[in-house]
Amino acid sequence: MKLKMDFVSNSSSTSFIYISDRQFTRDSFFEAIGASDEGPIGELFSSMFDELNDAISRGDRITSVEGANSTRDFDLTPEVLDRIKNAIADGTPVIRGGLSSDGALAESLLCTTIFEIDTDAIFINAYPSYW
Repeated sequence: MKLKMDFVSNSSSTSFIYISDRQFTRDSFFEAIGASDEGPIGELFSSMFDELNDAISRGDRITSVEGANSTRDFDLTPEVLDRIKNAIADGTPVIRGGLSSDGALAESLLCTTIFEIDTDAIFINAYPSYW
């Protein structure tokens, strides 16, 4: 009998929806979450912004409601599908981004957390968090 004694990883990934006609900026992120980059966990929030920003930049542009639910195990609520439909009709960019638990701490936390950021400027929905 052979036993494998190396480290075994159980990594996972998740997707999120980003809707905005504005650029995703550090200022808009911190304003939306009501935090700052100062204080004991400010660096973590800064890293979370960086991870989300990278994921949005690499994300897939959604051009139809059908495209929003296609590929990956990704279930969207009727409310989010309505927001996607309205955004597409208005010409507002809709991006499907992805996060991995294999990444840095900030990305791993975002990957394994169900969250939503909803302001007048940006909308991020990570409710369908499959990990």
